[in-house]
Amino acid sequence: MKYKNPIIRGFHPDPSICKAEEGYFLVTSSFEYLPGVPLFYSMDLINWNQIGHCLTRPSQIDLKNSRCSGGIFAPTIRYNEGTFYMITTNIAKGNFIVTTKNPFGQWSDPIWINRMGIDPSLYWEDGRTYMQLATRDNEGFNVIEQFEIDIVTGQIIGECRIISIGCGGRDVEGPHMYKINNTYYLMVAEGGTREGHMVTIMKSDSLWGPFEPCPYNPILSNRDYGREALQSVGHGDLIEDSNGNWWMVALATRPVKHKHVLGRETILMPVIWTEDGWPMVKDRCALSEVEVEELNGGVSETDNYLKDDFEAASLSPNYSIMREFINDKYSLKERKGWLCLKGDKYTLNDLEAVAFIGIRQEEYDFVAETKIDFKPTAPNEEAGLVVYLDNEHHMELVVTVRNGEKAIILRKNVADIKLETEPVKLEEEAGEVYLCIKGDKREYHFYCGIDRENMKLVGSTRVKHLSIEGANSAFTGTFIGMYASGNGRDMDKKAYFDYLAIENKYI
Repeated sequence: MKYKNPIIRGFHPDPSICKAEEGYFLVTSSFEYLPGVPLFYSMDLINWNQIGHCLTRPSQIDLKNSRCSGGIFAPTIRYNEGTFYMITTNIAKGNFIVTTKNPFGQWSDPIWINRMGIDPSLYWEDGRTYMQLATRDNEGFNVIEQFEIDIVTGQIIGECRIISIGCGGRDVEGPHMYKINNTYYLMVAEGGTREGHMVTIMKSDSLWGPFEPCPYNPILSNRDYGREALQSVGHGDLIEDSNGNWWMVALATRPVKHKHVLGRETILMPVIWTEDGWPMVKDRCALSEVEVEELNGGVSETDNYLKDDFEAASLSPNYSIMREFINDKYSLKERKGWLCLKGDKYTLNDLEAVAFIGIRQEEYDFVAETKIDFKPTAPNEEAGLVVYLDNEHHMELVVTVRNGEKAIILRKNVADIKLETEPVKLEEEAGEVYLCIKGDKREYHFYCGIDRENMKLVGSTRVKHLSIEGANSAFTGTFIGMYASGNGRDMDKKAYFDYLAIENKYI
């Protein structure tokens, strides 16, 4: 049987996984986007559904004015004695834990740990809780540190000790501790989260080491497999399934000519054990199509079409906003069956809580469409459909006013280069307008029209202009979103979106 990677597509990096009676739970990084730390659920490790987020309210998370690729870094999720724990880093504030008895419900307010670093993880033994952390030593070198904590208060107990400097690669991070067959395994990420990324592992008879590096390291990396579709593979977490099989979740990218826009995505690879007791992925290589002897329940048919008619009482969990909860800037009740966005002075160029609601771009080949009802009266008022990477790299197809007339423009923002296409004039009485973006591996194409069946091409732009390799956002990925702005002042009008439809062509 075969399944395809990524198992979770689009910007979903730094995966961590745990198992409980209900099934498997997985979290990923979210950086400057809210709600924070997407949470996924599966019964079989292959087919995943997003059930919510771990950080859903201001008392848990403050990302105001967060820089691009700032905010919430790599999380770890663990299940221990009936409680789920998620530990992560707010890069501007420090490390914290949230907990829940019910992962389908709400998570607690944060328990803060007074120790700086990134990629925290948790391990329990004999009723005591130990935390692993990627940090720097006194000379500024990356190391892995371990210490005991009070899991209720977050207080550090005893000394903080360096237990590893890695296995020889740069930027050791992403530590996870496991005890398997009475042996302690410390798995880490090394090589930096780009082409040289890799998963390495070491083991010891003691929780505190010394740790012996695996002779087969890296146990997973595509740094030497340049022809593979998946690249930058690393930051893994191990899980044993209900049948005694071992697996690894990790992150990977899908570049086109050494550039990618989708962000780092979540993959799954089966793990084998060597005769001398080391876990590793076969050939130490991540594949986009994986053949295994059996799958728990098989592979579900991928739903390549999403259409949200905004009939629900709340937004689906696959939507994101930026930096602040913008409950005062959108509504699903203002006009039944429509999403209402109220633009203010902020634009997509700002590091602020702009009136933007987006969904991760999951494939290079896609068609995104909406119908908008918006009646601007001044050139500063605009609303429409956008492709967004960060505040300096975005493309917006908006309804606005040009030369005193209602029109549609495509604005291209690539660092300090900002271009606006010739306006497509709309009839004065034109109300609802269709906007469409079609993407492929080479270009984004932008269309508009008052007739859905006869939309006009407004303009195109190269996909590489939004690539992570050329932007401020090394850790995130592109979003397709709905947007409104007054470009310097609050708008008098509201923008209404009838639906958002996205059709993906999955590889």
